[in-house]
Amino acid sequence: MKRKKFIQTSAVAGLGTAILPKLAFSDIVSNKRIKIGVIGTGLRGQWVLWLAAKYPEIDIPAICDIDDDMIESALKILKDAQKPEPKVYKNGDEDFRNMVTNEELDGVYIATPWEWHAEMALAAMKAGKHVGT
Repeated sequence: MKRKKFIQTSAVAGLGTAILPKLAFSDIVSNKRIKIGVIGTGLRGQWVLWLAAKYPEIDIPAICDIDDDMIESALKILKDAQKPEPKVYKNGDEDFRNMVTNEELDGVYIATPWEWHAEMALAAMKAGKHVGT
């Protein structure tokens, strides 16, 4: 499998892990909006945003990153998909904690370097969020 295909497949699978448990194990009706936040708006995070933005029932009310250029690229993806502009958390390495505790999210997708996933996932789960990586 080529690297690009692997990353695409992983992003789809990861997004599914953040969203499908909420759909499968709750009483969500078909017109319920699903709110996800994305931590990390680099290339993998942008792929997840692009994919999620294709679904009208998915809202992306919050994103988190420390790189202004990546944030701008992510905002463009959402704007091009005619999604509302999300709240941006970009005040340092720990701002993801504010996002997962302050936002009403159903799930969080973590698209940061792998070594940061555990800490971010634990914070999101402690805040009651479903997590995909």
